[in-house]
Amino acid sequence: MHEWSVADAVIRTVLNWADDKKIKVKKVVLGVPSFSFLDVEILKEAFDMMKKDSVLDEAELEVRFKDPKFKCKNCGKEFSLNDVKDQIDSVRSEFGEEYPMHFMPALAPSFIKCPYCGSHDIVLESQDMTIDEIQVEENGTVKTVSQG
Repeated sequence: MHEWSVADAVIRTVLNWADDKKIKVKKVVLGVPSFSFLDVEILKEAFDMMKKDSVLDEAELEVRFKDPKFKCKNCGKEFSLNDVKDQIDSVRSEFGEEYPMHFMPALAPSFIKCPYCGSHDIVLESQDMTIDEIQVEENGTVKTVSQG
């Protein structure tokens, strides 16, 4: 149920950013690593319940999944989630819904091998959730602010 803590972090981040601005937030676009397997409906429900009585009161949460990139420190090759999908599916089937990478994507190198050389000495290069855009209304005008 870390969707609630993610919603809380997004709301706090946007509220801190919006502090002292005379704006109303209309939309927040959240970039999420695809293998985090967040339940988007629960995340949106948490966001909607927690945003009340703030500049986010009317805001919509849009979630855009982004594929992580990996790099092997042994052979130097880069690869995508699609290149190791079978390995991730195997971990998911072994551990079920509560598999380790669901809670801590940084654990991926412990469970994934380089598809080229078989090494576990890999680095997950893009694992962070990011607030990519915030759409705001200021003085009757709607504008989009890019964060990424």
